[in-house]
Amino acid sequence: MIDALLSYDFAWKPYNTTQLLAKDKTHIFRISVDNHYPRIKRELPEILSEREQEKAGRIFIQKDKERYAVSKFCLRTILGLSLNKSPNDVEFIFHEHKKPTVNGVEFNISHTGDYVLIAISRRPVGIDLEFLNNEFDFKSILDITFSKKEIDFIGDKDINPTNFYTMWTRKEALLKASGEGVSDNLHLIDCLGEYLERNKEVFKMRTFMIEESYVASIATALDQKELLFWNWE
Repeated sequence: MIDALLSYDFAWKPYNTTQLLAKDKTHIFRISVDNHYPRIKRELPEILSEREQEKAGRIFIQKDKERYAVSKFCLRTILGLSLNKSPNDVEFIFHEHKKPTVNGVEFNISHTGDYVLIAISRRPVGIDLEFLNNEFDFKSILDITFSKKEIDFIGDKDINPTNFYTMWTRKEALLKASGEGVSDNLHLIDCLGEYLERNKEVFKMRTFMIEESYVASIATALDQKELLFWNWE
């Protein structure tokens, strides 16, 4: 079943900020923190809000600080291009479960390791990215996180880490798309299917690898059939 859930053949195209984005499609941007932080660090005070700069200043670990700064900088840049606004003029609206939105476009963001993923769409969207940590104590959370069918897929005694992160990212992406955030009843949300319903809306699930060390999943509205994958140059 792992091959049925995972996709390996998405074509990542180079992207730069002179390109126009089709508004009727869902776009996924992949950004390398190591490549981009040195380029943008001098521009951060001009683009990030005071609140975002203050939060970055409170992050003690340098890598985490850089990842946060790159994610906010690129998110504001992408939303600015989509809304025809200056990046520092993009205003976020915060809702229950702390999911931010902006008027005119839906978006979601996830980051770990060296990568930031940003998804934008005209319809609700959720994305999650996880590093394949083979040393994680998988068994400690199996029963409270996954259904019986999902545990059978992951492996109870001989756990497959790729299968584990496939299911984990699908749950995260689905709940982010629906606006619910992390649930206390994750084991009741079976994410093995291609089409999953939450809050009276059906989402299409897709899971893919980035290199050999990351697993990502995205949940999109049914009418968002085409995904465009971009490498931020």
